Amino acid sequence: MKTYQAVLEYLESTGVRHFAGMVGSTSAPYVVGVAASSQARYIPVRHEQVAAAIIDATGRLDRKPGCLLVHGASGALAASLGIAAAARDSVPMLVLSATQERIAMERSYWQTQDVLRPMSAFVKWQTRVERPDHAVAAVRTALRAAVSGKPGVAQVDLPIDVSTAEFDGEPIMEKPERDAYRVWPDPTAVVEAASLVGKARRLVILVGGGAVAAGAADAITTLAEKLHAPVVNTPTSRGVIAEDHELSFGPSGILGYAPADRVVSEADTVLAIGSRISDLQTARGTLLASEAVVIQVDIEPTSLAKERPITLEIVSDAGTFTHQLLQQPGIAEPSVPASRYEWVASLSRNRQEWFEAWLASDGGSSLVQPTEIINELIRQAPRDAIFTHGAGDHGFYGYAVPVREPGTHLVSAALGALGCALGYAMGAKLARPEQTVIACVGDGEFMLQLGDLETMVRENLPAVVIVFNNFSLGSQRKRLELYGEPFGVEHGNPDFARLAELFGADGYRIDKPGQVAETLAAALDSGRPTVIDVIVDPAARPPRIAISREAH
Repeated sequence: MKTYQAVLEYLESTGVRHFAGMVGSTSAPYVVGVAASSQARYIPVRHEQVAAAIIDATGRLDRKPGCLLVHGASGALAASLGIAAAARDSVPMLVLSATQERIAMERSYWQTQDVLRPMSAFVKWQTRVERPDHAVAAVRTALRAAVSGKPGVAQVDLPIDVSTAEFDGEPIMEKPERDAYRVWPDPTAVVEAASLVGKARRLVILVGGGAVAAGAADAITTLAEKLHAPVVNTPTSRGVIAEDHELSFGPSGILGYAPADRVVSEADTVLAIGSRISDLQTARGTLLASEAVVIQVDIEPTSLAKERPITLEIVSDAGTFTHQLLQQPGIAEPSVPASRYEWVASLSRNRQEWFEAWLASDGGSSLVQPTEIINELIRQAPRDAIFTHGAGDHGFYGYAVPVREPGTHLVSAALGALGCALGYAMGAKLARPEQTVIACVGDGEFMLQLGDLETMVRENLPAVVIVFNNFSLGSQRKRLELYGEPFGVEHGNPDFARLAELFGADGYRIDKPGQVAETLAAALDSGRPTVIDVIVDPAARPPRIAISREAH
């Protein structure tokens, strides 16, 4: 048996089913091997960043790693933005960087370059395999690293002469499973947390991506209901509590909305579960009251008290902690102060009035407003629809659509990378073929991924792609105006609808108000890859908070 065959056999035995990449000479043995398997699927793409986004999406939805196969140094470096986006959002992913033979690296031959050092700043674990008998053990360790503790990206560099050599190592049967690496909280800390929560008047539960990784949605929803506590999310934890639930207020901070910010700023006690209490969630710390009691629960010790002093720090898996907290007497049968019900009712009225006013606005223009798209998505999208978003102003419109299931809101949150949304959409369809997938992209974002419309059609991964087309990089205009006359933000675009048809997808172009409802209904009903090119008012601006719009 060749080494690459042993690696693929082990990956198949552990349940790795999703592979993506761009075919090349050093990855060829792996590509051919996966293609011949009845248990796995390889998606060949037109750009490696898109492949990384595909595997990123499957990792978020499956809560276990898929495999990104990259060819040579150029392929690894081309994929590196997508890999970094996954790493920053703590997504489990395995990167197999198939590189040139060992002597080529030693002598700096053509197409060689170190692929470990450039990624060492953001991957969780990495190694280069120098001996065939070490290959499977290296992959086993990589899978364990990807799913243990705080999830992340693990990279194994496999030179082609190692991959094609005879494998003479011992077979490995161990299958790394996330549940084997849960971190249990200190019991005394759980008791103290229950005591602090019991004393709270205005309690908010801040939920981070760790809650999705831990599968803690049901437990957190139960906790919120028992305590009648509002829940505020990060972009990576949306849907942990369904956003049509009376206690769900959606995301706060830099990638959120004012009603959720109010919840955080008025709270006297903050219970942060699976959350870094990051700059994104707290608007760089400006939302939390200085006198607030803060309980932070995170599986990664170095994430605790990173942004501000914390009243009680607890190292734990989000799900395990929440289940333990629910067993505490004061939590299982809590005494909720009447003032909290009044507070939450006030917050709910504010949220409803704020969103209704914003979504009813027409911008005072005869052009298509982005809010028309959002109103129709709210009305027509299936409850379990998966939304993927690019970076930019358009995202702040798309984020307004309620997310009702954990993990069904996919965006490069911590890195804010452009060029991920189309790959996320294909990865979502790969992992959840029965669910509707809708990608909301700006025209600047979409231009970075156009080639992979062909991939979407060829691989039959039908998503509905909505282009918020204002012929500019709208989120950057105001930033340039700080220094003078804006330059480099306006550009020409092709007719994306006609272009989609050339690729074999369905295409629609909307340039007048009132056309979105019928067009979206047709796209959702077709089950085909579809691009809806909406020419939106270039003057339209979403309601981003100042620190979000001004952030560099």
